[in-house]
Amino acid sequence: MNCKLIACDLDGTLLCDDSSISNENLNAIHRIKNNGIEFVINTGRTLYEIPKELLNDADIRYIIHSDGSVIYDKASSKILQSRYIDTETALKLFKLLDSFDTMIGFYVNGHPVTDIKKLSCQSYEYFNIDKNYRPVMDLTRKGVENLEKYISENDKIELINIFFKYPKERNHCAEILKEKFDIQFTTSMDNNIEITAKSISKGMALKKLCDILQIKKENVIALGDSKNDITMFDFAGTSLCAGNASDVVKEYADKQVCSNNEHIAEYICRNILGV
Repeated sequence: MNCKLIACDLDGTLLCDDSSISNENLNAIHRIKNNGIEFVINTGRTLYEIPKELLNDADIRYIIHSDGSVIYDKASSKILQSRYIDTETALKLFKLLDSFDTMIGFYVNGHPVTDIKKLSCQSYEYFNIDKNYRPVMDLTRKGVENLEKYISENDKIELINIFFKYPKERNHCAEILKEKFDIQFTTSMDNNIEITAKSISKGMALKKLCDILQIKKENVIALGDSKNDITMFDFAGTSLCAGNASDVVKEYADKQVCSNNEHIAEYICRNILGV
């Protein structure tokens, strides 16, 4: 396989269940780069939710974050592409989302922002947020007193991540979003919806980066575990899903590999790339 770029998801893929990055994976990324292959992070997280070990890793140059809303070049500290949800649409979305039993997070200029009253252990439990993700929220989320006012005063809204208390409300909300809003949305967890601007996805951003780098799709490996990774799978020449992925996601992948707790980048080096 003449691989020139690997696009890798974080949660449930490169990261262990506790959101840590193993030394085995870090060493594998180094080997991948030394073999002339770009290792690109492609995540639903904001930039500042990404573990510092990865942000500071010289072997990782390009980061696609917020489900494809931003392509960032660390080497030049430049944004290569960005697509934001306009403020008017964001405020209309807020009114809709706030009418359900939800915890709403706006990803603004790389930072996640939410209602300060909902940043608590009780709230995380109420909305059934994955226990391994809660420390990430405590560490990275900015709490504000009036979320609607904050949104009205800020642009560069990359993504809206909503946790729902009730599955029926999430399904109903998804129907309204599809019918009444000119946006894109996906999911990465059983209880959330992630909204981006129209025509934005991990797959579209990956295609754009490959165009910039003049890399053909057949020389790309995409690695993920969730529904928001499916657009990556659709674009890449080879799609690999983590062993812990849902059956729905596995149907879209060319091959299933090890789980996220088994050093998946190291597995790719040994068993796929042979480096």
